[in-house]
Amino acid sequence: MIAIPAWALLMLLFVAWILWMYACTTEVALSEARKGIPEGERKGVSIFPVLPIFPLVFWGIALFIDQFARPWGTNLVAGFHLALSLGWLVSTIRDGRELTKIDGATQHAVEIGCSSRHNLGCYVPKGS
Repeated sequence: MIAIPAWALLMLLFVAWILWMYACTTEVALSEARKGIPEGERKGVSIFPVLPIFPLVFWGIALFIDQFARPWGTNLVAGFHLALSLGWLVSTIRDGRELTKIDGATQHAVEIGCSSRHNLGCYVPKGS
């Protein structure tokens, strides 16, 4: 069975959790955009303590399991994080596309004189 080196696993884990950060940021921005909150007023996402701690904990778990059943710890943790990364990547792309549509519609409403906050009572003719 093939095992990746410990340093490569650590890099994979950090990349996976950085993807998580982008997925969370995009999801929060999309949620805020759906509520009609303008870009400059949206909340952010705190990545601490997740970003430095989670990758290191999973790396430690993999190395611990490898002490008894090499390379199962490394391979299981790597496989798990590859699957998570794929899900986070798909989520980020999907949410980013929807966010772009919402922000574009909001910008268009502002350009034609509607309220940027909630667009209440604003009639936007089709094709405008």
